Amino acid sequence: MTAATTTPHSTSATSQGSAALAGFDDVQLADWLNKRKVDKKEVVLVRAGTTCKVFEKAAPRGVLYAVDPEGKAKVAFKALAKQKRLFTVELTPMEITGATIAVSSWIPKETSDIEVDNFLGLRNVRLGRVTGRGDPITVATANEVWADAGGCCMFKGCGDDLSSVPLYTKGARIAYLAHIIASDPDGPRGTVDDSHRLSSHPENIMLMCDAHHRLIDSFEPETYDAARLQEMRRDHALKVRRYREAMRYPQAQVMTIFGDLGNVPTHYPDNEFMEALLSEGRSMHPDVKRHLGYKNRDDRTSPSFWENYLRELELSIRTMAQDLRQHSASSPDELAVFALHHSATLVLAGRITGEGQRIRVFQPSRTRKSWQWDSSTTPHPAGTFKVSGLTDTQADEVLLTVELTAHLDKNALPDSLAKALDCGSMPWIRLTTDSPNGECLQHAKDLEQVVHVARSTINALQDKMCSKRIHLIVMSPASATFSIGQLLQAGHHAAFTLYDRANSQQPFREAFTINGYSVVPPAGSTQASISIR
Repeated sequence: MTAATTTPHSTSATSQGSAALAGFDDVQLADWLNKRKVDKKEVVLVRAGTTCKVFEKAAPRGVLYAVDPEGKAKVAFKALAKQKRLFTVELTPMEITGATIAVSSWIPKETSDIEVDNFLGLRNVRLGRVTGRGDPITVATANEVWADAGGCCMFKGCGDDLSSVPLYTKGARIAYLAHIIASDPDGPRGTVDDSHRLSSHPENIMLMCDAHHRLIDSFEPETYDAARLQEMRRDHALKVRRYREAMRYPQAQVMTIFGDLGNVPTHYPDNEFMEALLSEGRSMHPDVKRHLGYKNRDDRTSPSFWENYLRELELSIRTMAQDLRQHSASSPDELAVFALHHSATLVLAGRITGEGQRIRVFQPSRTRKSWQWDSSTTPHPAGTFKVSGLTDTQADEVLLTVELTAHLDKNALPDSLAKALDCGSMPWIRLTTDSPNGECLQHAKDLEQVVHVARSTINALQDKMCSKRIHLIVMSPASATFSIGQLLQAGHHAAFTLYDRANSQQPFREAFTINGYSVVPPAGSTQASISIR
């Protein structure tokens, strides 16, 4: 049951949305009926309570269309009834719910125009479209519902802005104050005990667009029960309240580093970044910086992939480096990083970003389907992430592997590295954890622990082992991979050669090298070095 807010608006957006969701609104139904009248077709109206569907009588297994008849459709129905071409079938709510085709055992009954008047009149009463129901919605209640909704449709996943409507010459309803439990006991989800009692209770009313109002009240009332709608309302109101609170939070600038991995598109809507920031007591700056995006075919099995990759991303790399140098007094104080890319690219992105400003890095969780850190979980105890192989013996070249998502199989190493390890000319330093897996970082403090251990390791490699080249393989969650890249600053004199693996059947191979101020393509490449100063 609903109370409508009427505004000047064309019917195109709302009626099209309604049809796309579930069926025909009044205007569309009238057009459909009039076409059948002209073609001298017989029509069957299938009804159960306030739910209505129609089909052509000539087809015993005809397609059922969910409909929401009002004034125009009523006239069309009556015209068919006067020509003795309108029939009805009465079902139970359970029978009509989910029904998509007519059943041959149904026996349509010829219907008069008076019966059409009576049925549609009673339906309008039950739907709250006429007076004679529970107490009307007060102005105070309406204002509270609008505030809880933030002026947007409260149906989950919709969020259409109902607060501002363009001017049109035709008037049509655009926003509805929709009852969860109808104010008439015989209306959608109505009950004898609660319908009148809750008729003007704010928590029993949702702000809805025309399409979703018809969906829950007219097309699929049995599908959208009270508990489901109450949950939608609570979640929407909570989100709006959090967004209002965010106006008092310090702003963070979102930066994304996304690439399609394994030829699967990587895409996240901006509202997921906003939710992650809100969970950390930050609001989101409206300008999102998107760097190093890669949408081309992810063919890392090709020998020339990384050479071509750097050629394609050269402008993006230079642009990112320049953009991060242009921090102004009006820029947000904090950078929020959301990254999911090739491991070598993530390290490079971290190196370009550096540690010159406050940076908050987020980690996507597949199990929780969220970018938010899980503050409810307990951080890993100290010593969860540990290092082996460090010595005080100097070594010009070392292999550093970060193994947080899986333990590295030595057979996956390039031949040159494997031979150097076997003959003892190159030390192998390993940052590992006892139970590596893709969800090993759940709390923000888990990432802090990894960064602390990695920082100490890199410092030891350069200050104690005096390594001039560090061969780096990172198998870790994206947040840790990016954060390790931040540690490779220009002040560090070692060159870091990064390796990447196309899939589990392929060995690691050289991607590129990051030295003090540039990215160097793999050996034998004709691509020039790219400055990241």
